[in-house]
Parts: sequence; structure tokens; C-alpha cells
Amino acid sequence: MMKTNVFIYQIIAVLSLIMVCVGILVPGIPATEFILLCAWSSSKGSPRIHRFLHHNKFTGPAIDNWNNGKLISKKNKVFSSVSMFLCAFLLIYTGVNQYVLFFALLGMSVGFIWIWSRPNT
Repeated sequence: MMKTNVFIYQIIAVLSLIMVCVGILVPGIPATEFILLCAWSSSKGSPRIHRFLHHNKFTGPAIDNWNNGKLISKKNKVFSSVSMFLCAFLLIYTGVNQYVLFFALLGMSVGFIWIWSRPNT
């Protein structure tokens, strides 16, 4: 049973790390939440990924901020917000299915509110 839990945490860590990379490249997918998810799951299942995240110049500061008061830097908030607004504009402009648009905008709105409800550094 214990090995199964570790394996599940490893899968979550790898998938969330992939989503971090996607979130950096694709507007509208916030990377900050996936960095935090990856840090949490890797702390339970993959010390190697956990060390990588903490020592990486891109992810390390966000994780340190979160560990020291659940903070998200203003720079990350602005970057995430601009990315989400750009994605929303592209979705509206390209005329995607209204259900896809609704759920995408709903998800981005929840993410936007959550990110801005966190304290700054």
C-alpha cells in the first residue's frame, strides 16, 4: 500500500511538472499552481524532483514564497493575469464552442480570484 501511495505522488509530480512547462508556453494555463502542486507531491514521492524544484532559478523563488507565508509575488500575479486575459481574448476571437468558452472562462476566473486573494511578497 505504501509503495502505491509513493507511486501516485510521483505521477502527480511528473504530470504537474509537465503542466508547468505547458503553462509557461501556453497563455491561459497558470504555471504557479502547478509548481506548487508539483512541490507538494514531489515532497511525498520524489526527493529528486523536489530538490530540482527548490534549486531551480525559475521555480525555487515561487516555492520559497509559498512555504514562507503562502505568498505569490506580484510579478507572478501580473504574468498569470496577462496570460489568462490573452487566452480569454484568443478564445473569444477564434469563436470556440460556447461550452468550451464558458468553462475556460469560469476556470480562469476562479484561478484569477484565487491568485489575487493570496498575499504579495
